[in-house]
Amino acid sequence: MAARPPFWRTAVLLTAMVLLLLITAVAGVHAMTASPQATQTPCATQTVSGSVSTSDVAVHVYNYQGGTVGLGKSLGDKLTTAGFNVTYIGNLPTKQDVPASTTIVGGKADDPEVKLVMGFFPDSIAQADGRTDHSVDVLIGATWAGFDASFKADAAPHVYVNKATICPPIITPGATPSTSATPADTSTDAPADEPTDTPTQ
Repeated sequence: MAARPPFWRTAVLLTAMVLLLLITAVAGVHAMTASPQATQTPCATQTVSGSVSTSDVAVHVYNYQGGTVGLGKSLGDKLTTAGFNVTYIGNLPTKQDVPASTTIVGGKADDPEVKLVMGFFPDSIAQADGRTDHSVDVLIGATWAGFDASFKADAAPHVYVNKATICPPIITPGATPSTSATPADTSTDAPADEPTDTPTQ
């Protein structure tokens, strides 16, 4: 009859298995709740002083599955009118939770480009994901109450800074925001005759 393995060996093995399960669970939760990241827009890093303006910022707009069809596109148009470079319009991944409030995502919550975009969304919250390209994601929230209440078209078009790094996108004349990487639209309020690969935007 084989001898039992020492107690400490069993304890170490069980501890290792529990740690592995915890690491896997944390990684899974992070992957499901992390901000969607569109393909990074080609840009040329610059250091500016004095102010960061809307024309210095690349913005990605995300509608949510089940949201108002066309809201992302309409919001993208408003941000373009405000001077931002809207380089991506699409839907949140279907597995991602819909944010309650409109969420502005950037490298750091206090980055000037994040503050600048937040100025256009009175009820928004900031979220940091450590990105380095200085782009900003706008995740439309479930409490969106329309452009009159949830969007401030006359917000300041710049924020003052001593010095900041920006990465304005290289825009090809005549180019339109990309939707090629958007998830398929499975929202229930999409028109019945709309192709399933068309985003709600």
